[in-house]
Amino acid sequence: MPVLIFAGWLGVLVVGALGLAALLAVGVHATLREPYRPVARRFRLDLPDGWPALSVVHISDLHVQREDPRLWQVQTRALAGLRPDLVCVTGDVCEKADDVPLLVEVLRAAQPRFGTFIILGNHEHGASVPATLHPQVKKRWRRIVDPMLDRLVRARASDGVEEGHAIGAGLAAAGFTVLHNEGQRIEDNGRTLWIAGCDSAWAGHADMAAAFAGRRLDEPCLALIHEPDLAFEAAGAGADLILAGHTHGGQVRLPIVGTLITHRIDERIQVAHGFQRIGRALLHITSGLGHTVALRFRCPPEVVWLDCLPAEPAPIQREAFEDLLVAAR
Repeated sequence: MPVLIFAGWLGVLVVGALGLAALLAVGVHATLREPYRPVARRFRLDLPDGWPALSVVHISDLHVQREDPRLWQVQTRALAGLRPDLVCVTGDVCEKADDVPLLVEVLRAAQPRFGTFIILGNHEHGASVPATLHPQVKKRWRRIVDPMLDRLVRARASDGVEEGHAIGAGLAAAGFTVLHNEGQRIEDNGRTLWIAGCDSAWAGHADMAAAFAGRRLDEPCLALIHEPDLAFEAAGAGADLILAGHTHGGQVRLPIVGTLITHRIDERIQVAHGFQRIGRALLHITSGLGHTVALRFRCPPEVVWLDCLPAEPAPIQREAFEDLLVAAR
């Protein structure tokens, strides 16, 4: 009998040790590996007739900061050698103006034909969670987790609106197109595209009407927004393709449970990452290329290449992104 009892307890200890080792392995992967191993995704989008045929690289939420050199070095390698027609960056590029030189180095790794178009997110302006999300924050588990995360994020937070403007000015001085509630027209092979850039809603700076001012009637339109909740307003204004960030894809996607935190305000937003139809428009939300807290599980950072072709509406087609991030790994 004592032998059987000992064997039983030994089995329990072995199972417990294996379980602890598995949890430790997941923790190491989620904090030291996955946040620094971006993946590449490529999609072919059939957009309304009249669109110019363009390739667009969509990135967002880089959160470049000098305290995390591994992150911005990986981001630089992930973008190196890319030559799309456009690079579109949908906000939360960095928190501090003195990190702009590092950010410029990262963005210059890609060489788009028509340039890099950038909008600012809530982090550049130091904008915190809006009142409409407070009921979600009051959930019991978030009352415990959020203060810990907030202390980590606030270690290098923007000082506010003036710093946000300084970040934008620094990027513009480096030769990038920064759209503050404004748009710009590009032309290719006789076809034009209006690129509308709307500032952060969380920061209280969004002005969609201003971003579309100057667009011609029925002109093809690409809208850049930070918070996905703005997608419905952008679609109503006439956007065909809407690019957004902000959610980081949730960063953690648990089996069965899924994504726990999406920062969603408008419940009509059904995805934290990927594609969603908004009327006749198509919304793409990227999981981002960075983080404020190095924690990702089953939700890696990403670079997304979109082949935008004029055609009748059709299902989204996904293609492989061959060997793009070998160097980044």
